Amino acid sequence: MNGTDRLVQRVLLALLVGVLLASAAWAQGFDSPGGFGEADPSRTFKQVGPSSADRYFLHDQGVKIAVVGGLSILAVFLVAKRGFRHRKWLLLLSVGLVGFYLGGVLCPLASVQNILLKWNTAYPLLFLIPVVLALAVGRVFCGGVCPFGAAQELLHVRRWSARIPAAWRRGLGALKYAILLYLVTRVIVTGTSVLQGVTPFKVLFTWGGAPMAIGLTALTAGLSVVVWRPFCRFLCPLGALLSILSRFSLFRLEATSGCVSCGRCTAHCPAGACDGGNVRSADCFLCGDCVTSCPVASFRWVWRWSRRDRALQEGNAESSGRI
Repeated sequence: MNGTDRLVQRVLLALLVGVLLASAAWAQGFDSPGGFGEADPSRTFKQVGPSSADRYFLHDQGVKIAVVGGLSILAVFLVAKRGFRHRKWLLLLSVGLVGFYLGGVLCPLASVQNILLKWNTAYPLLFLIPVVLALAVGRVFCGGVCPFGAAQELLHVRRWSARIPAAWRRGLGALKYAILLYLVTRVIVTGTSVLQGVTPFKVLFTWGGAPMAIGLTALTAGLSVVVWRPFCRFLCPLGALLSILSRFSLFRLEATSGCVSCGRCTAHCPAGACDGGNVRSADCFLCGDCVTSCPVASFRWVWRWSRRDRALQEGNAESSGRI
């Protein structure tokens, strides 16, 4: 392990400690449940009665659904048509429209709480967009629409990229599931939200925030230069939810029988989600690096059940050969 790798690991630990401190600072009243959806010091949620049809679309939710939905359609189109060379433009659109124009819609730390607190507004319709995408084709929202992830990726410099050992990736990757569990449990118990403005880059999109949030943004931005999407891969609770759902996606990206086992896809995958043509949907951001690096263009979209049937056939054939 070289000096750069050790430095990156230390910075990752510093980022984790910062998030934990932020959680402790904002986790007020966990053991003091209040009325579901009541106000907390950081943000006020207004209850919307079922008869208030004119207030169903709060906070320009209709516009947000249109913009996020449109970019999602574009992202799916680029992935389906293998237009990965145009993907950077999609990331810039995400940062500009979903980030700066809409103020960072579907904030990873807030969205998994707001789906419970804003259940009787149009918010569930907005939240359904990444959920449906994950169940259909995997984490295309994370890879192409989310402005928080896009900002991290645009800052990354590939030639400076530091290697993170597989054991570290597995251990750090488990943290996002713990954060998801904590946030969902807390909002169910207390009926209030926490850590609303702490998500890295949220202060940039909203032009202001607490000093700790600014510090976490600066730290994540610096780390993103040498680590590909550090917050997305290790700390994002929304990413954790979509990761779980993508395990059941209808379509999956994988190398077909034309694969020559050259290992180039494994070497080029920035998320460490590709292993010899086998793509782990839970960790894949559909960046397309495996597809563009394949010398024989073996990667294809495979229907979930046909993939399983082929694997069973191959397994049966191998068993017959051994017998």
